[in-house]
Amino acid sequence: MAGFGIGLPAYNQIAVKKEEERFFQLLRNDIYFAQSEAYRSGYSVKIIFRDGFGRYDIVQNQFTPLDSRVIPESVTLKSTSNLTEIGYWSNGSVMASGTLRFSTSTAEKIIVVHLGKGRVVFSG
Repeated sequence: MAGFGIGLPAYNQIAVKKEEERFFQLLRNDIYFAQSEAYRSGYSVKIIFRDGFGRYDIVQNQFTPLDSRVIPESVTLKSTSNLTEIGYWSNGSVMASGTLRFSTSTAEKIIVVHLGKGRVVFSG
């Protein structure tokens, strides 16, 4: 029975880490989707992080919602980020460059958005 008490916190930690990995993979896919949808539709598309609400929204042309995703409780957008959204013009180019910094259960994740053709780099 002692092994069960020791194993449960370790399992919870692994489950949280897996949830974070799934979240960042989904975010990466949503970033690719936003860029390709902007190019395809001819309208701007943004991913807007609403940290106070624990989610991010994908919107087209500022007002048309495309999707919404829940951000895991263990992931927060840090105040040192100089972006709160990733946006693409209708030609697929990024609207603004900058850095998004996320705090996770194990480390900091950084997303760097470069101007130009919408290159986004994940690190951490």
